[in-house]
Amino acid sequence: MFTVGLTGGIGSGKSTVADCFAALGVPVIDTDVIARDLTAPARGTPPDARPAGGAWLLPTCRLYNHGLPLAGGLGAAPGGAVLEEIRAVFGEAVMQADGTLDRAALRRRVFSDSAARRQLEAILHPRIRQVVGDRLAMLTAPYALVVIPLLVQRQDHPQGAGRGCKADKSATTTHRPKGERLAAYPSRVETGGYRDMLNRVLVVDCPEDVQIARVMARSGLEQDEIQAILAAQAGRAERLAVADDIIVNTATPEALRAEVAALHQRYLALAAAPPP
Repeated sequence: MFTVGLTGGIGSGKSTVADCFAALGVPVIDTDVIARDLTAPARGTPPDARPAGGAWLLPTCRLYNHGLPLAGGLGAAPGGAVLEEIRAVFGEAVMQADGTLDRAALRRRVFSDSAARRQLEAILHPRIRQVVGDRLAMLTAPYALVVIPLLVQRQDHPQGAGRGCKADKSATTTHRPKGERLAAYPSRVETGGYRDMLNRVLVVDCPEDVQIARVMARSGLEQDEIQAILAAQAGRAERLAVADDIIVNTATPEALRAEVAALHQRYLALAAAPPP
């Protein structure tokens, strides 16, 4: 199946863009939702809310999964599948008294300790990728969208490196020339192994000050907490380097829907085209 990977920094608007694609009937698989389901107390127990800003460890808001069931259906991730492993690695400090995951405590731990973050990624990422593969295998649509916030990872982690970027145009979609593929940038794509699943990468971009303002408005996190998350993520330039298509999400909702509609037609055509 033709598969588009959607990525972007926290607060860039990935979920809004994914909603626009879902409204056009595109199957959307969200790896943040899978991560939250995997760490829920038990299979079939829905999380209390959806992760805010495409980050499953953040304070929550509404739950959605773009029409794909979280349990008992299309490639469902078994709730609680990794809770005991997380407990064994990180201890009782990241668990609530009722046996559920203390996401705030785990968030503070992994975003202040890069080694701990890599441990958590080693636990979760292979399992998430398996669920994504299972769900893709069950779809029959022309193409699917997979939301992968951590598709691009920093290869080094100095505070604030790689953050500069001048792609601040409003409501703009750009495209990588045909023939330049994600595989041309292997050192910048996470080792979780999504390269072999994706035919194209769509990056949602916006200035960092906009990211911070959006996350503060909806999550209740302090600015220093958000900046710690930004510092742990790939910078804008790093994400844009692997993009086939770019949406600069700083315009009106109407302009964004128009950008998505145009990309939808482009992806339908690419999915229908014979392989090179």
